[in-house]
Amino acid sequence: MNMPAAFSSGVAATDAVMKLLQPGDEVICANDMYGGTYRLFTKVYEKFGIKFHYVNMQRAALVEEFVNENTRLVWTETPTNPLMNITDIEAVAAITKKHGLLLCVDNTFASPYLQNPLDLGADIVMHSATKYLGGHSDVIQGCLVMNSQELRDQLYFIQKSCGAPLPER
Repeated sequence: MNMPAAFSSGVAATDAVMKLLQPGDEVICANDMYGGTYRLFTKVYEKFGIKFHYVNMQRAALVEEFVNENTRLVWTETPTNPLMNITDIEAVAAITKKHGLLLCVDNTFASPYLQNPLDLGADIVMHSATKYLGGHSDVIQGCLVMNSQELRDQLYFIQKSCGAPLPER
């Protein structure tokens, strides 16, 4: 029951996920992530009152140490860009499920051919199709995939309201 949503870029897809949050919410994220994601988090969303905790996701137990009443989302990337570090998605998913948090996995480098984070417990999977899916710079596109119709509806509303869908031909 995978439900995809295609976006104008990977950053647009990431931006849509972040728009699920409110001022005061907190995000636990990988300390080694794509620079564009880090820039979006620190230069855009911190100004709107979202707090980020950067954690070594190679040690899943560290994630739980940062969970508090304001935590809403765990954002990981595996393998990470640029260092190719690996996160145990199932271990992180167990923590997020225990605390009722969303887990988003940037699966750009693994691609769905090699890794399926939804099967490992992720709620949302983000792909920058600009990279491996599209031939590395042959297209600019992003994709979110989820199993929840409610989450898909929320993200679709954000996507169409903020002008981030793929242009129609």
